[in-house]
Amino acid sequence: MPRRSGDEALAHSHALRMSAQGESRRGKVAAILTLAGVACISLGLAWTLCYLYFGRHELSWVFVGLTGVGVLAVHRSKRSDGASILLVAHGILAVICAIALIDAPIAWVPRSAHLFLLPLAAGAAFTFERRERYGTLVFPLVCLGAFAAFAVGALDSLAPGISPPVEVRAWGARANTTISMLLLAAIFAIYRIDSGRRLRMERELGRAVRNGEIEVHYQPQVRGSGIVSGAEALVRWRHPSGRLLSPDAFIHLAEESTLIREIGMEVLRQACETLAHWSTDPRTRALRLAVNISPVQLQDEALVSSVSAIIRAAGIDPVLLEFELTESALSADTAAVVERMEQLESTGVSWALDDFGTGYSSLATLRTLPVRKLKIDRQFLAEATRQESAQQLLGKIIEISHVMGMSALTEGVETIDQRDLLIRLGCDHFQGYLFARPMPRQELDAWLATQRLPVALAGSSRRATRARSDSPAAPRWREPAA
Repeated sequence: MPRRSGDEALAHSHALRMSAQGESRRGKVAAILTLAGVACISLGLAWTLCYLYFGRHELSWVFVGLTGVGVLAVHRSKRSDGASILLVAHGILAVICAIALIDAPIAWVPRSAHLFLLPLAAGAAFTFERRERYGTLVFPLVCLGAFAAFAVGALDSLAPGISPPVEVRAWGARANTTISMLLLAAIFAIYRIDSGRRLRMERELGRAVRNGEIEVHYQPQVRGSGIVSGAEALVRWRHPSGRLLSPDAFIHLAEESTLIREIGMEVLRQACETLAHWSTDPRTRALRLAVNISPVQLQDEALVSSVSAIIRAAGIDPVLLEFELTESALSADTAAVVERMEQLESTGVSWALDDFGTGYSSLATLRTLPVRKLKIDRQFLAEATRQESAQQLLGKIIEISHVMGMSALTEGVETIDQRDLLIRLGCDHFQGYLFARPMPRQELDAWLATQRLPVALAGSSRRATRARSDSPAAPRWREPAA
């Protein structure tokens, strides 16, 4: 079995995760951070030099801080993540409030520094994803509340006993007003461009299934003995531009627009075709396939009938099909989710809980779910290789799966050391770049031809073995002879 070196695997994994963040999201965040950085650096340096020229060194320090926040924003624009936006936004908020306190109004010149709170609020509201409630709602409201407080003079009593030179107050107020409004206009322009891009992508995604642009790649799942047990079906979108997009570039949009139902059924159809193809070969007929189910799909009353129709049309054994559900689906109506899961289980498929340990499920909730497998998130494995406490936690998670009569599979296995650690902790089912990357079916078939595969037991009852089909104690297959 071909293996990557540890450094190569880690580097390749990091590159994949960076590409999976979504181009539109990264572009929007990078644009906002760059705009904020350039504005803060320019204004910070200009006002610092101005106050040094007038001999007001005590006022220049706050603008040195503004310059520092600008440098931070430009630096973090390369990462373009939510944490960077939050860090920079809070830094700008603190500096603006400090400047606005100093910029107390006088008889002929109003306060103007607080106007920069408006583009700050708009930038946060437009940049964060809808699910990030603090960034899209709480932080903008804090900015608007501070703006209102400064506008009506509610915070004037907190103003220090220092004030900018009278010589610069008038033209400074005009400059602040003009620049803050230009920044606000620039943020609205970025939002308009991003909204247009999202609408175009939504229209293109709506045609993706009809145009045959939805592709399924498969990442093998391997036992500790080296036997390939099956694979996970992973959706890809062959964009009209020719680029192959990973799920993080479009799944969130698909779920918002409910297009995920159509896409999910197409992925299931292709996965069932693969199982039907495997069933014609004695070497591959015992392989299983895992297919992801979105929380949005579980809300569809027609899901069970649609799944059953696809399974019947493909003529496959449903025991070989496994549905994966992320823990985030349990944040809504758990009872309704469990009911839909049980309805699907009655068709013969089994369930796995994906990314276990990163979502909403408690042990009490886990006991009520018809789940046969826990898929442990790669984050736990990565931390377990660096921290003893994280290693102990990973061991407890594996132990919990065994106590509850479930099997455990760990994702993101990239090095031999990680695999050996998992085996010592009691987990012998893996998925990751150590074994193979996700690949199209044709490449997978060629890869499988070089691997050790399970051998189906003759005469086994499909339905009778469904509940224990993935149990380490009673598998439906035996290892091939050495």
